[in-house]
Amino acid sequence: MKKVVCKRIRFVFLAFLLAQTSCIVRHRQIPLDQRMLPAKTASKEDLFRGLQERSNQIRTLLGSVTMDISGGGKQTGVLTEYRQTSGYVFVDRPNNIRIKALAPLVLSTVLDMVSDGREYRISVPVKNWWMEGDVNVRINSKNPIADLRPKDFLDGLFVDVNPYLNKPQIKRTFTEQTEGRRSFYVFTFFDVSGESPEARTLEKVWIDRSDDLEVSRKQMFREDGRMEADVEYSNYHSEAGVKFPEIVQIYRPIEDLTLKLTFLTTKINEPLQDKTFVLDRPEGSELLQTQTAQ
Repeated sequence: MKKVVCKRIRFVFLAFLLAQTSCIVRHRQIPLDQRMLPAKTASKEDLFRGLQERSNQIRTLLGSVTMDISGGGKQTGVLTEYRQTSGYVFVDRPNNIRIKALAPLVLSTVLDMVSDGREYRISVPVKNWWMEGDVNVRINSKNPIADLRPKDFLDGLFVDVNPYLNKPQIKRTFTEQTEGRRSFYVFTFFDVSGESPEARTLEKVWIDRSDDLEVSRKQMFREDGRMEADVEYSNYHSEAGVKFPEIVQIYRPIEDLTLKLTFLTTKINEPLQDKTFVLDRPEGSELLQTQTAQ
């Protein structure tokens, strides 16, 4: 009799808990456009091997582009914008790059810049400006055009893990992250050679698991830990057997600069003439700055 009473008590207690739970738990259908997108999987080794292959695929690049350039709003309160400027990008890796921006309709040169990885040379005919100097030195102008450097474009255009290979002081981690509806694999590269007990973050490379495991973003960091560039890649297409993003958007928070390049045409790994990267100072132009690295 005592066992029967105990079983009844347990049954009543369980029924009470289930009744309470049914008052708390609700099931609601999540709309399709709010659900996580399907995520593809791959091993860390395969993904890193893919990054290595990608780093070496492109030797030269010639592209016709539209450029959107904006900056200055956060620092000065006045946003300067250059929208839908057409132009050309020439690259001979690892260091040579030339960027030409043209005025709409008349197609006269608005901006012409070259760099060999050590020095830059920039001509701004519409302002009659000429700038040259070490690639790592800026003039901190309030005009975003004057703060542009060829290296800003070169750093953003390509994902390159070669500088981190075969260096014992460079370590990497591999994590999974989500943002919004998308899932990502993220490689983070660290330099552990400094005196500080904390490793210095160099770069993060984001691989979109919802989009054929392509690199969708990379973040580069300065020695002081601040983010130097945040680059997004989208609309990949194949050219000469190589996948390349149609849209590259480069945000440089320190200079408060945003560069968006939309590639209309691309030619990959075709020979470029040496004179492509020669830019002479226009006669009568105003020298804004000549500086060397400090």
